Amino acid sequence: MSRQNIEELLSQIRAVRMDTLRTLDDTTEAEFSTPTDLKRWDELRRVLLRFGEHMREHSNQLEDSRQKVGSGPTMPQRMLAEAERAWGQLLAATVGLTDDTAQLQPDDGGWSAMQVLEHILNVEQSYLAAAKRARGQADD
Repeated sequence: MSRQNIEELLSQIRAVRMDTLRTLDDTTEAEFSTPTDLKRWDELRRVLLRFGEHMREHSNQLEDSRQKVGSGPTMPQRMLAEAERAWGQLLAATVGLTDDTAQLQPDDGGWSAMQVLEHILNVEQSYLAAAKRARGQADD
C-alpha cells in the first residue's frame, strides 16, 4: 500500500518544524511579549506554546479519524508508534543543543550528549539489521 502522499506531507511538515525550531530555539523569556501578526496568538510566547499544542491536538484528531473509518493501528503499529513518540522526546531533548555543548562530559563521568546520540545510532542500526535478517530481507 502506498504512503507516498503521506510521506510527502510529513516531510513538508518536518521541514517547516525544523525551520521553526531554528528560528525560535534561542528565544529568551524577555522576548515573550514580542508582538506577532497573528490575531489569536498575538505574542511570541503564545506562538511557542501553540507550536506544541497544535501538533498534539491534531495527532489526537488523526488517531480518532483512523478509528472512525476502521483503519486503526495494529499491535505492531502501536508499538512502532510508541517508538516514534520516544523519537520525538529525543528530538525535544536536543533543542538548543550545539555541537560544542554536546561534546561536554558531565562531571560525574557520565556520557556526553554526543556519546549518547552515537550509542543510539549504533543500537538503532543493529535493530534494523536484526529485523531485516529476521524477516528475510537483504541488508542494504
